[in-house]
Amino acid sequence: MSRIQPLQRTSTLALRQRKARLLLSFALPPQILHASLVERFLKCGKAKCHCHTGGPKHGPFFYLHRCFAKGQMQSLLLKSPTQIDQARQSVAAYAQVQQVLDEISQINHELLRRGEPLLAAPT
Repeated sequence: MSRIQPLQRTSTLALRQRKARLLLSFALPPQILHASLVERFLKCGKAKCHCHTGGPKHGPFFYLHRCFAKGQMQSLLLKSPTQIDQARQSVAAYAQVQQVLDEISQINHELLRRGEPLLAAPT
């Protein structure tokens, strides 16, 4: 979740101003990606390999996991450092967007709790 302080003590004007700043600064990054980046170390198929006899496993291998409806998951093996770096940036971009959306949502919740309209009256 986001790093928002309790909003009950914040003035309605300050909430509206913060919400306006968030909305103005909000831009979806083109590389946004809702997924998880997973680093794995694996055993190979060779029975006499060191990875089967207590030695270190092979890797790291980087996978991008995406969840879909009804428990379906898609995995993609990232093969190059460029792909891994792009995946890291894309997953981080999604997390940043999610944080801003969470903050806007919390502000809207507090405004509704106070009986205030979500859209400010034009001045």
